[in-house]
Amino acid sequence: MIRVCNACKGRRSCTVCGQPVTGFDHVGVRASSGSRLPSGVWHIASPCGHAQKLDPPAKTGQGKQLAVYEGGPLWKSGYRWQSIYWGTNWKGAPAIATAQVDKAVADIEADSSYWGGLSEYNVGRGSINASVIIDTDPPATIDDSQIGPQISAWIRSGVIPELGAQGAYNIFFPPGVTVTLQGSASCSQFCDFHNYDGTHFYTVEPFPCSNECNQCTSNDFDTLTQGLSEEMVELATDMNPGTGWVIGSEEICDHCDASFICRQIAEGEYVNAWYSDAKGGCWAPSP
Repeated sequence: MIRVCNACKGRRSCTVCGQPVTGFDHVGVRASSGSRLPSGVWHIASPCGHAQKLDPPAKTGQGKQLAVYEGGPLWKSGYRWQSIYWGTNWKGAPAIATAQVDKAVADIEADSSYWGGLSEYNVGRGSINASVIIDTDPPATIDDSQIGPQISAWIRSGVIPELGAQGAYNIFFPPGVTVTLQGSASCSQFCDFHNYDGTHFYTVEPFPCSNECNQCTSNDFDTLTQGLSEEMVELATDMNPGTGWVIGSEEICDHCDASFICRQIAEGEYVNAWYSDAKGGCWAPSP
C-alpha cells in the first residue's frame, strides 16, 4: 500500500534511478552490515521499487528531545500478538523450539523495565494469543508484497484470528527461506522488518543469519530474540512505519544499534536496546 510521510511530501522522483514516482511505501527495517542503506524507515519508491533513505524535515522547539512523534498509531493496552510459524520445519524437532520463542514473546512484553519503560512513548502492554504452525511450506523466496495477502488468506480460512488494527502478527520463517523487499534480500541486505499493509500490522522474522546481523552468542535462538525484540518495540512505537516515534529516519532501536551492546532482560533473553528520551540514552537493565 502506498502511503505518504513527511519525508516524502513533494518528492516526485526516485533518488536512486531518478525516475518519476507515484508514491512511496514505508517499511521499518533492521539492516544487515552488507546493506547499502542503514537501519531505519526505508522508503520504497513506486513503480521502480528502489529503497532509499529520506530524512523528514527538521522540527524546531524539541529542546534536547531526540525522538519526535509524527501522529501515527501506537500500541495500546490489550492489543494482541499472534505468532505464526510458517512451514513443516517448525514441527517435530526444529532448529529452534517454538515453545522457546513463544516464551520470548511473552517475556519481552512482560518485562517491566524493557517493555514497561516504553510507557514514556505512550505504549501499553498487550496480550499473547496461542501461536499457530502453518502446515504448508513457504516458497524458497518470498517478497513482502506477498505476505499481506497471505495473512488475509489465513484469516479467511480460519487458520489465524482477525486482529484488525488492535494487534500484530509475528511471522517466523524456517531455515533456507529468503525474504525480499523489492529486490533487497534477507541476510545480505536486511535482518528483519515490520510493516503495515493498510489492514494488518506484522513483523517478519527470517531464520537468523549466520553473520551480517548483531549477535551476542553463536546460538540461533539468542540471535532471533534480538531481532524479534527490536521489531516488536519498533512496531509498538511506530506501527505504521515513519508515522510514530522516530529519530530522523531511524526508529528508536535503530538509534542504539550503531553503538551495539549485548543486553539481556531479567527473564534471560537477549534483546536489542531502544533509545529512551527520558534517560537520554539506550535502554540498559536495572542493576
